[in-house]
Amino acid sequence: MAHIANIPLIPLMPTSSNNINNVHEIAFKTVPSATKLEIKHLLQSFYGLEVQKVRTLNMKGKTKRVSFAKGESFLLNKPEYKKAYITLKNPLSNYPIFYPSPATILYDEYMKKNKKMMALR
Repeated sequence: MAHIANIPLIPLMPTSSNNINNVHEIAFKTVPSATKLEIKHLLQSFYGLEVQKVRTLNMKGKTKRVSFAKGESFLLNKPEYKKAYITLKNPLSNYPIFYPSPATILYDEYMKKNKKMMALR
């Protein structure tokens, strides 16, 4: 069994059909070796969520062909990962603990563009 602290959980952005004030299901991206019980214990101990059910889905890494100017090419493999869909007993009302607000996302994109512009000067 792996230590709970060694399991990275990356929240996936929800679809627009989810109601922001009443979230029953959350999706995470994690390592393929994580089990349902480890994911459940992590969410209950660190975030204090009441987890009803955990469903997982193993995703294969995609292969991409990368070409160079001289006609050389090679295959690049993205890593495999696991998606975890967490169903909560009680709806989550403090939704922004996992996802940044749209204003934060826009600010981060603005800062990235400005850094590129400053580097060009």
